[in-house]
Amino acid sequence: MGGDRTLNLFNIPTHAKSPRIVNAVIEIEKGSSVKYEYDENLCAFRYDRSLDSAMVYPANYGSIPGTLCDDGDPLDILVITQRPIDKGTVVESKVLGVLDMDDDGEKDYKVLAVPISTIRRFRNLNDVDSLFLRISRNFFAHYKDLDKKVVSVKKWLDRDAAFDIINKSQIKRNET
Repeated sequence: MGGDRTLNLFNIPTHAKSPRIVNAVIEIEKGSSVKYEYDENLCAFRYDRSLDSAMVYPANYGSIPGTLCDDGDPLDILVITQRPIDKGTVVESKVLGVLDMDDDGEKDYKVLAVPISTIRRFRNLNDVDSLFLRISRNFFAHYKDLDKKVVSVKKWLDRDAAFDIINKSQIKRNET
């Protein structure tokens, strides 16, 4: 069986239509209160913690391979769907906007997207239910309250701002 055939989800290529469409790796299913993070060295998901609050993730949550945010992790992404998507699934996702926030003093953007296979037509944040945007913003403002961590949630930014953030976070493959 020659060679190591282990799949490293961080090595998934940048989508050809990035930043409008990105490959999202789901780490946490919609409705979960358990936080997992992908461990590049193990090529596996590692249990990080359970949320100490009564809150659950409002959408499928993961990261965009080939990016790096100020917190040293790949850029975070929320993928809106009616149903949870299994951990480890790669979802081609259309970018709609981004939530501007800081976590413990470091920039920690949350890109918002929908699968490209979504039947309903989404063009930008105006097409997203305003209640969902408020719920998501509230979730990130308070999900670490009981851990006594400082989170500063600002506002939702449009898709052009998201495109710019994605472009600036791209890792040059020859530098890694």
